[in-house]
Amino acid sequence: MTKAAAAAMRFRLMLARACAWSLLVAGWIGIGSFALYLAPSLSAGFALVAMWLFALGAAATVATRGGLRYPILAIALCAGAALTAIGLRWTVSAGGLTALMLAIVGWAALTALASGVVRSLRVVQAAAPKPPVLPASVGALAAALALGDIGDLPLLSMRLTAFVSATAVVLLVLRWGVAERAPRPGCRAGLFDCSLPAWPEGAWRDGLQWPILLAGFAMLPMMASLPLMAAWCSADSVPPQSMVLLHLAAMFGPALLFKQLIARWSLRVLSFVCTALLVTGALMVAWAPSPYDLLGLAVTHGAAWGIAWSGQLWGPERRGRQGTSPLHAAFGYALFTLIFGSIVEQAGTRGVAVVQASLGLVAASVWLAGYAVAGLSRFANARSGTPAKASGGGHDAAG
Repeated sequence: MTKAAAAAMRFRLMLARACAWSLLVAGWIGIGSFALYLAPSLSAGFALVAMWLFALGAAATVATRGGLRYPILAIALCAGAALTAIGLRWTVSAGGLTALMLAIVGWAALTALASGVVRSLRVVQAAAPKPPVLPASVGALAAALALGDIGDLPLLSMRLTAFVSATAVVLLVLRWGVAERAPRPGCRAGLFDCSLPAWPEGAWRDGLQWPILLAGFAMLPMMASLPLMAAWCSADSVPPQSMVLLHLAAMFGPALLFKQLIARWSLRVLSFVCTALLVTGALMVAWAPSPYDLLGLAVTHGAAWGIAWSGQLWGPERRGRQGTSPLHAAFGYALFTLIFGSIVEQAGTRGVAVVQASLGLVAASVWLAGYAVAGLSRFANARSGTPAKASGGGHDAAG
């Protein structure tokens, strides 16, 4: 492969990654906006979001295995986009929840197929591609522009219909002429092919990693409740699109601007930064006046997720194993979304505050406990004359 051909293939991969991320972000917030408005209750609305997450994981178990020939892929992409577009347009006319179900299935399939396109383009690269921080940020920006005012459902339906149709066409062009190959060893064939958080087994047994793991979970309740939080903030004259842009900028901005710095952080530093951001968000949502409580939460916990995600991308030993099924993660995400929806229905804004503040409280408690145990261990070793074990690097290799 010539240098020009290799550069063109890298550019294809970057665009495919941006398309996949834009579909994930726009789908999560867009589907949630329709679900929370059309469902008879808040818990039912969150159940629809959970359904989308589970459908995405189920579709990804098939779409990311490889072996799809281009004609089959083209038909599947067109079908997913058409089903999504029909469902969205029918939802705001007369279809209601039935039409939204079609959009959920179609969008989940389309996002999973986009992940399959990413995988196909990734494995033909002459060298391992860089972590997708830039394309993910571009995809998030495209999603924010497509979402716009998520409170205006008729216009939102039109924008998202055009968005999924255009994205499907771009994916078809990017995948054209690329032969399927087996994935490289060490890379999972799951959703987005090594680009989403998939913490390795045993990570929860290392207390130092808990703040990072909790920061990785912060996106789930935040994205699920973002349409609701935007509606609450709009009562204080904060435009819904500002809330969406602010949260997405917090998620991807620090990871993009400081990616070289984050790449050099040890696990201890990464854990401290995630803890500080989670605790700051908990303090904001507990004591700041409205709407700064929710705005501060969106910024701090969004940044915590972005930094944890970026730290995982730059630390291959922290990724999931090859062959990790996205269905397992999707089931856990869906279950947590259902539980979170029940809490929000019972407690409203306070329920969001309690869940997000709990992330900060647990992260701080585990982080402080880890340092207390390490201090006691050093004290005991000093009393007994046993040299203390070196710390820092061993944690980076754990898990």
